[in-house]
Amino acid sequence: MNRLFGVILFIIVFSANAVIAQTEKSEERTAIEKLDFLVGNWAGPGWSYDESGEASEYFDTEDVWYDAQKTLLIIQARGFRNNSQFYGLHTVIYYDAEAGHYWYNPYTARGARRFKCTLDDQVFTCLNEAEDYRLTFERLEGGEWSEVGKRLVGDKWVDNFRTVLTAAATPVE
Repeated sequence: MNRLFGVILFIIVFSANAVIAQTEKSEERTAIEKLDFLVGNWAGPGWSYDESGEASEYFDTEDVWYDAQKTLLIIQARGFRNNSQFYGLHTVIYYDAEAGHYWYNPYTARGARRFKCTLDDQVFTCLNEAEDYRLTFERLEGGEWSEVGKRLVGDKWVDNFRTVLTAAATPVE
């Protein structure tokens, strides 16, 4: 009987510890959940700008979800112009607790780049390692979110692209 009681007590203690461990959030998970305003299926217009500042419109889709027990944020982005896809990105975002900032890592067929990011009042800003290209993600008043890419030309930040995305019902294929 004592042995049965000991086994039952062990199971109860083990189960309680497992539940506590699952409910405790890591610093990484807490930080990545602050990007919740980006999660969802999004679509809308985008504009890319050439060196003279002339705009060319395109259609952008962004499917954004958590992965790896909510410690990563994944963005699957695709751009379409003239009914043809002209870019695709698979981006992995994570929070580096030791460094105290986020990393934004977009992958394309040509490889990957790395951006160091900060979050300030739901404005997610990322700067590449050369510090000459900046991305800004933010939620707009109407519920959309916008992504703006800027490149440093001399001492001035110049628009490279801009999107305004609204919630889509399902992932865009």
